[in-house]
Amino acid sequence: MRIRTILNGQKAGNPLLHEAIATIRQHHFFALDVRIAYLPEDLPALIRECADDGIDRIVAGGGDGTLNGVLNAMMALEEAKRPELAILPLGTANDFATAAEIPLDPYDALLMAINGESRPVDVGCVNARYFLNVASGGFGAQVTTETPPELKSILGGGAYALTGILKLFSFTPVRGTLRIGEYRFEGSSFATAVCNGRQAGGGMLLSPEACIDDGLLDIALFTLEPLSIPSELSPPSATLFGGMPFRKILRASEVEFTPEEPQMRRINLDGEPYEADSFRFRILPGALRLVLPDTCPMLKENTP
Repeated sequence: MRIRTILNGQKAGNPLLHEAIATIRQHHFFALDVRIAYLPEDLPALIRECADDGIDRIVAGGGDGTLNGVLNAMMALEEAKRPELAILPLGTANDFATAAEIPLDPYDALLMAINGESRPVDVGCVNARYFLNVASGGFGAQVTTETPPELKSILGGGAYALTGILKLFSFTPVRGTLRIGEYRFEGSSFATAVCNGRQAGGGMLLSPEACIDDGLLDIALFTLEPLSIPSELSPPSATLFGGMPFRKILRASEVEFTPEEPQMRRINLDGEPYEADSFRFRILPGALRLVLPDTCPMLKENTP
């Protein structure tokens, strides 16, 4: 199997990463191939090069944003030429990797990336963009967007919590219309999250029961308005999760959202900003083969 690691240039100087790569090359006799993306704009060319070179598995080294950039570049390839994907978590929050129980230590993560088994997983799509973890709008998206990089480098995932506290008392709920087939919700919410994965924003659990291989999206609405959820759109315990009655969760393969206010026209896809006048979300079942631990809690087979 031919494996190539694509590293976020800002993370390439990580001493633990250098040590992990050296150990694998010297003691595991694996000639680990590495390329560096100094800018996000470098990723499409690097991923196309992987396909042209017959690479079987790409290891995305960086945070959730790097993972999103690699994913979008991979989804632009013909499915027959699309390599498998593994994750080397090097970011501030590493929300997807954490929820999937992918090792956060670079050496352990690289060993899994090289030796682990890949599985077909779903990919989320909004308009013409893709996401693996969560698309969020409202309060959570504002926190993610406005958390300074310098604060993230000092506090790690705690930077999102601090920014959230500072923004909380000045945030006003925003209005929009959500449609799932014939179902319609029109009202205000503090945040909306369309989830393939389970958490975002530095560990905020948005949809505790979401699975990445069930062919469905979990839509979490954080609203104080009454909301009747039809049984066919309601996952188990959808209305009340951990004493949070304002979190309502619906489950569907497609959902449309039209914001009424300008601040809701900007959302985050795995932490990366995206703007549109309206959003059509859908799930692409089994569109990507992803290396995961056997015990990954987001796989259907491991969900009670």
